[in-house]
Amino acid sequence: MTKPLSPDQVLDKMAKYCAYQERSVKDVAEKLKTFDISPKDKEEILHYLIDNRFVNDERFAKSFVRGKINQSGWGLNKIRYHLMQKGIAKEIIEKALQGADEAAYRRRLVEVLAAKAKTVKAANDFEKKRKLAAFALQRGFEASLVWEVLKEDFGD
Repeated sequence: MTKPLSPDQVLDKMAKYCAYQERSVKDVAEKLKTFDISPKDKEEILHYLIDNRFVNDERFAKSFVRGKINQSGWGLNKIRYHLMQKGIAKEIIEKALQGADEAAYRRRLVEVLAAKAKTVKAANDFEKKRKLAAFALQRGFEASLVWEVLKEDFGD
């Protein structure tokens, strides 16, 4: 049987958890629930981590937006939904989404569509575009941008 951790040991573990990668306050609070310490200690640790900038929802949201666009090829709608699931305030979400580079975002959509276009089987151009549009919408890209890109970058 393992010896229970002291609040100081939990704080140390949580500081490392936050330092490893950006986390939302909700993520940190959920992780704290797994430790066998008093609710008062958990609350104090969470406040310490927030006050000392180990965890910051604005920083997390900006990092999340960048990562999901650049690495995962997600659209803003899907990113917005996932940030809401992480308990991020609407104002913080909108600010983080507005910080996205529009030109880079559009280029990413073109890359995602070009990669998918290589594997799409369709009887004609219309069906291929419809399938590509459905794929991009499922990835969270905005319909108006998807159709604009399909028209401009993938011919008429």
